Amino acid sequence: MNHSDRTFGAKGLESEDELVEVMAHHKWALCQAFEYDGLLYLNDGDREDSPEYAAMKIDEVDGLMVTGREVGRIRSLGMDPGQVRQFVRDMRQGRWSMESPLRLKAEPDWHHSCELCEFKED
Repeated sequence: MNHSDRTFGAKGLESEDELVEVMAHHKWALCQAFEYDGLLYLNDGDREDSPEYAAMKIDEVDGLMVTGREVGRIRSLGMDPGQVRQFVRDMRQGRWSMESPLRLKAEPDWHHSCELCEFKED
């Protein structure tokens, strides 16, 4: 994980289709994360126009602190949705490309505001 010091705003998603849509077709703030089926997909990129997601298997949640393992990475924007779907399915089925310990802060998307996503007036 390149940016484990970020506080992520996590939005829960209801379906695989919804996750594939947000990952393959949209740009997000650098603090955005999506939760689906026990995994967090964290925007670990350096630029909003080039999101790179770290997939994190959630082992424990203690308040806002999430402990788990980074299990995969994907640069999904502009990829064929079928490729993104296959990545998501691989992650859900435990076909991981890595397993690195990870602990970070994530809060509900509706509550989140930080320097990476906050609107600031001049």
